[in-house]
Amino acid sequence: MSNKKRKIRLGKRIAEALDLPDEAVSGQPKLTLHGRGILLIENHKGIFECGECVVRLHTACGILRITGSALTLLELSAERLYVAGALCSMEYES
Repeated sequence: MSNKKRKIRLGKRIAEALDLPDEAVSGQPKLTLHGRGILLIENHKGIFECGECVVRLHTACGILRITGSALTLLELSAERLYVAGALCSMEYES
């Protein structure tokens, strides 16, 4: 078994023992929608594209595409990103 797989299994066990959510250990993005106008994305890896109609982000799962109108970034940090505007869709690009 490779060291990477061992680390992942150990991380999952620690998360379960400490009752932590999976995304805190695995680096998976967590999306929280507040109404229809604000989206919080945690565990992103950076911005790929940012415009009034589309925001594309690097995540551990691939590129996340957020579409809508009048999109703006309210807050940007290494851990989280807030997108505000008239949100229409969120999807992973293939």
